[in-house]
Amino acid sequence: MLVVLSDSAVHRTVTSGYRLIGGTEMFGTNPGSLAKARALLVAVVFSVLSLATAACATAPPPPIPTDLPGSDGPCSVLPRRAVANPAEWQLPVHIFEPSGSAEPFTGGRCNDGARPVIFFAHGYTASFTEGYTALLNHLVSNGFIVIYPGFQIAFDPPQQYKAVNAGFVAGIAASPRADTSRAGFVGHSWGGGMTPRMMQLAEQRGWGDTAMWSVIFAPSFPYQVGTGRISLPAEARLLAVSFDEDYLVDMRIANDIVGSVTVSEGRAQHLLVRTDRQARPWLVADHTVPVTLGISTDTGLDVDHLDRWAVWRPIDAVAGCELSGIWCSTDLADMGTQPNGHVVRRGELFGTQAGVPIREQVDVGPPALVECTGLVQLLTQRRCG
Repeated sequence: MLVVLSDSAVHRTVTSGYRLIGGTEMFGTNPGSLAKARALLVAVVFSVLSLATAACATAPPPPIPTDLPGSDGPCSVLPRRAVANPAEWQLPVHIFEPSGSAEPFTGGRCNDGARPVIFFAHGYTASFTEGYTALLNHLVSNGFIVIYPGFQIAFDPPQQYKAVNAGFVAGIAASPRADTSRAGFVGHSWGGGMTPRMMQLAEQRGWGDTAMWSVIFAPSFPYQVGTGRISLPAEARLLAVSFDEDYLVDMRIANDIVGSVTVSEGRAQHLLVRTDRQARPWLVADHTVPVTLGISTDTGLDVDHLDRWAVWRPIDAVAGCELSGIWCSTDLADMGTQPNGHVVRRGELFGTQAGVPIREQVDVGPPALVECTGLVQLLTQRRCG
């Protein structure tokens, strides 16, 4: 299994091996081949993640106005750190922290000794953090500490869940500034599916007793949460976001999660984001929307309008409501307007607060690799059809 580490997370040893900060030896290899292997893995992974056709590189869209959800915050991003994960020795736990004296919407100052934390569960194959560069920078700019553990690609749900859970614990142990009483959870794909279980484990530790919230994108099927209701604290909040051209994951999995959690009325919702080919450039709502390299490329993985409106904005709105009591009435289905005046196609919001019961949703997406009525029934006990 190839392992990819950030340049700041490793240093050469006298034997030409690499060690995590803290001294845990990862593997012995030629340093030159490490860079080549890392570049190869990145290329291979993104070719797997991106099912959309390549798009021409374009200038980034204008940012959302300051003081609204989805806008970048005032905090600087410290160099990331990495610590060992006792349950996944091949892969580190990445830690991102804010700095500076500005005041983000999350309260206090960026350099406070206690900052709210986001536990980030990545999608399959994205154990490196480069796949979410822009999103991670956005979260930290708004004052969050982000804990990002990697997990192996080999299909082994018990081990993968164990690795992420242990990574969260190890990350917190190495982050004295992380205020676990204010706990947010962000997950994508496989990581989105594991988020409900991670929230349950966090509650058992007393995390999130002041605020617990989550936003999960294109979640895959969950494990270790039983076949019925998914027990979460009544005052927690969960938003699932699906994409109407998702060829990897059936949106009914998100229906099941949102309709099964035991949170209070109005605290679980499901946002469906729709493709807009009237937009210029096209805005394709597929499984890779949350994946952004943070640079201009020709891969279709650039920061675009949907990143800000369908990913960053929902996270900020849910977090702002829970942490500061702001943006609770945000119209999450609004996808904004492009610079040329084009009003981007609205999403659709389901949930009791939106007036549409979860169980009345239909499967609007294309046939997916992970369908509720297909392979999923062989891999998990839950039924989401």
